[in-house]
Amino acid sequence: MKSCLLRFLVFLLTLFAGVSARLLAQQAVAPLTDRELIYLLEKKVSSSALVGMVQSYGVAFSADAEIMDQLKKAGASEDLLETIRKRAKKREIQIEVVRSEPPAPEPEPVPAPAREHLQLSEQKLKSYDYEGALQEIAKAERIMPQWGQIFHQRGLVFEALGRYSEAASEWKQYLALAEKNVDKAAIQKQIAEWEGNANKVDKTRALLIKGEQQLQAGDSKGATQSFRDAVALSNSVGAMLALARAQLQDGDFAGLANTARQAQALDPQSALAALYLADAELRKGNSGSPSLDQGVSFNPNLAYGRALLARESRQRAMQARGSKAAAAAANPASAEERDRHGWVLWNGGYFKQAIEELRQATLLNPMDDGWQCDLAYARVAQRDAGGASAAAREAIRLNSESVCGHHALALSLERMGQSEQAAQEFRAAEKLSAATGMAGLLRPGMKTGGASENRN
Repeated sequence: MKSCLLRFLVFLLTLFAGVSARLLAQQAVAPLTDRELIYLLEKKVSSSALVGMVQSYGVAFSADAEIMDQLKKAGASEDLLETIRKRAKKREIQIEVVRSEPPAPEPEPVPAPAREHLQLSEQKLKSYDYEGALQEIAKAERIMPQWGQIFHQRGLVFEALGRYSEAASEWKQYLALAEKNVDKAAIQKQIAEWEGNANKVDKTRALLIKGEQQLQAGDSKGATQSFRDAVALSNSVGAMLALARAQLQDGDFAGLANTARQAQALDPQSALAALYLADAELRKGNSGSPSLDQGVSFNPNLAYGRALLARESRQRAMQARGSKAAAAAANPASAEERDRHGWVLWNGGYFKQAIEELRQATLLNPMDDGWQCDLAYARVAQRDAGGASAAAREAIRLNSESVCGHHALALSLERMGQSEQAAQEFRAAEKLSAATGMAGLLRPGMKTGGASENRN
């Protein structure tokens, strides 16, 4: 315990060196430990000297009963023990202090105009005005860019539009800004659901593209399978109608009828779904289809619907004559195939290629006015009034009682502004239609262009 003796020598020096030395020693020497005091007492250092040391340096221990008893046994006087009690460290009672989080800053008040725009957005969303809803959100955002409800509302609009990935992104921003009382677990669950839907949409889109490519390459069976896989992922009207086109191309009329009914269950107002069902029924020899009347009433401007009405008219005319024989033709089976493929392309939006297929049908079966009518209706819808007129006149040449020929000619003349001649042809078609029940074919005329053909 050399350090104890050193401490004692230092203490003695301070008794004779004055205040400066005292301060220097105090700064240089650490507080006394209980072991050091016991050692000095055992070396017979007087208690009075140790009192001065304790007063000068202090002690590095607490005055526990056990320690004080050891010092007393080593020879500490009551004065030394009392001095130690006064200078000893107090026992630190460690109490875990739970620091409360600072109160969250008060949210910035939302200006009234921002709230009004968001309320308008909610109203427009309910009325299916998605573009208007997004515009109102953008106006609110310009007023208060970091308002969480903006991202919340925009996410709902994107969900309604089927833009799930964007909806999830909006709600992630909403989650970052959400207040404490918001159910964050529910938000995260919805985000995960949207991200899953977005993944399905991506896979469905890839299958639809693959099926479309297969259909264009003439692989109707491969396209049918791709579209079936797309329907399994996303039971949507669009995927159903794509499958129906492949089945029509493949000549699977039973499958076509089944798919058309499923599409109607999803969207009872789908004109194409009704027309596909009517086409399947007509190709089985059934006429008077309610589905055909529905399809034409849902969208009177579809050339596909006009062509199906013309086909039904021819079937009725043959039934009235008691004949099932088709018009004399060089290759009726091939003409039927090209015409069918033409409407498959048409309903897919490939109008130019579709018209070429319909034209090929007229060349393969040049004696059937029906193929000429189909071509005429397609050309009218594409605003090719001259080409439509030529095809319609050829239909009338082949069959002077061709209702569809006179009707298509009336439409083409109407396009060319020849109102009087168009009216004569409409009257001729109406007179001939009395025997075939084709009144639904005649009006209204096709006032829109080819772009309307993509509408269901």
